[in-house]
Amino acid sequence: MLYLVSLALALAIALGFGGWSARYALDRSEDVGTESVGPWEANPTAGSVDADPYSKARLARDGNLTLGIGEGIAFRATRDSAGAPLLRQCSYRLEGPTPPARVWTLAPFTLEGRLVQARQGQPGWLVSTNLMRREDNGADIAVGPLAAPGNWLSVSGTGAYALSLTLYDTPASSSSGLGELEMPRIVATGCNHA
Repeated sequence: MLYLVSLALALAIALGFGGWSARYALDRSEDVGTESVGPWEANPTAGSVDADPYSKARLARDGNLTLGIGEGIAFRATRDSAGAPLLRQCSYRLEGPTPPARVWTLAPFTLEGRLVQARQGQPGWLVSTNLMRREDNGADIAVGPLAAPGNWLSVSGTGAYALSLTLYDTPASSSSGLGELEMPRIVATGCNHA
């Protein structure tokens, strides 16, 4: 009987420690394979056969669908260009070029990966084909809780969030390095602390 109790205890400790250590390793390895361009981060090999084992395990755990190499690449920013965290109660302006792509989307997500819901009748995401553009074909985008003229992405609620800029059918997804890309700057324009 003592043998069975010892065996059950050893198995419980091994399984518990094994599960904890796997979760710890996945949580601590989020930067593996990630490249940064200003405040934007992307893992160019996520979703490919060349992805590192930690990236594959995180994708399986989170259930996220990724684009394969050649289909596109998703950039994520949790901070503005000055390094401050993005907050839903603050307003930002995205300015500057985006890498060449057939089409791109911009959407706000919680840090856990859920889409931030916009208020009724407000734009909860943007698509590049529907933007108002300047004469040089560039587009400035306002992001925040307060309506703004031109291109505006509504963000509601309070707390930190992430912006996701996904480029589809772009040469950036198959390039070996992302460091030479030009990405839009995220400039804070004010906060509503009411």
